[in-house]
Amino acid sequence: MNPKNLFLISPNHAESGALETLPKTDGLKVLKNDQVVRSDIRFSSSDLVCITSEASIELVKQRIDDTSKKNAISILKDKYKFREILQKVHPQYKFKNVKFNQIESLSIETKSVLKPTKGCFGTAVKTITKESNLKEIACEIKQELNKNSSVLSSEVLSENEFILEDYIEGEEYAVDMFFDHIGEPHIVNIYHHPMPKIEAYLHMIYYTSKEVFDKLYDKAMKFFKALNKVLKVKNFVMHSEFRYSENNLFPIEINSMRFGGMGLGNMIYYSIGLNPYDCFKTGKTPDWNKIWNANTDIIYAFFIAYNGTHIDKSIHQPNIEKLKKEFTEVIHQELFDYQNQLAFGVFCLKETPVNLKRLLSIEFNDYFKSI
Repeated sequence: MNPKNLFLISPNHAESGALETLPKTDGLKVLKNDQVVRSDIRFSSSDLVCITSEASIELVKQRIDDTSKKNAISILKDKYKFREILQKVHPQYKFKNVKFNQIESLSIETKSVLKPTKGCFGTAVKTITKESNLKEIACEIKQELNKNSSVLSSEVLSENEFILEDYIEGEEYAVDMFFDHIGEPHIVNIYHHPMPKIEAYLHMIYYTSKEVFDKLYDKAMKFFKALNKVLKVKNFVMHSEFRYSENNLFPIEINSMRFGGMGLGNMIYYSIGLNPYDCFKTGKTPDWNKIWNANTDIIYAFFIAYNGTHIDKSIHQPNIEKLKKEFTEVIHQELFDYQNQLAFGVFCLKETPVNLKRLLSIEFNDYFKSI
């Protein structure tokens, strides 16, 4: 089957990373939201459509003629609906909707996670227990929302609607994948997402390796095959987040029609030369056994360089060279306009296990200098 078109839709004011790191892809048509709005374009069931940000999802959904894709977007975008599906698989799993003004009066019995129903960049995501000071939690959330809503639109970040859900123990992983023209799943990357020492820098590091693939690949493929018995989608990209514990893989969140944000989905290109958009276009799975047999002991990491939590951007600027001295080997970098973004750049690295662990303790306030 030869798809008619391959599209990548991006917000007019996109979060940095995804477009800057985009690998050259023959036949890829990159459009801004306003270009789509001004056109009469419709996306057929055979069209291959990706987005770079949640801020494009509703616009694209309006232009899609494929009912199954529209239904899948609605289910996956609505964290509540998605969790209803998860509850069928894991009946013990509990969750509920919460308004912002209800946070201080919540009754917390077990370790839980509170997060905006629409979110990005880990904004206002809080782990809470019965010992937590909910008034302080609400204050922290309000501060993060006020800070990040200037960069992230209401389509991407909800300020009043939250979900309170059971905390799932285990290490966090993410998977970029797509369903092909017959609905079969294809994985184009798997990442481990270790937790940083400082919660404000939640998405600082993702990395991939042979060990990561060996641990998760078969389980992830089994999940995606089962999921598509419900979604029934074809020609459809997803970025999925999981928890892995005691040999079990538990899905946390799935983002429709995109690979990992801020350039995370493109890191595999700079690491091993694999273009995920080419894979989507051809409908082919990479030969992961061959790839990792040639890279057995190598760890490839994606590193987001955050603006520090106590930085005055009117008098401070990032000290990029100081930060780069912390890395084992930089294989690609993209620097951002830190004055208008939540980070000052992303880096693709070759790393060692020891240095990866050390990087998780970075305090970005230490990597800014006076202008």
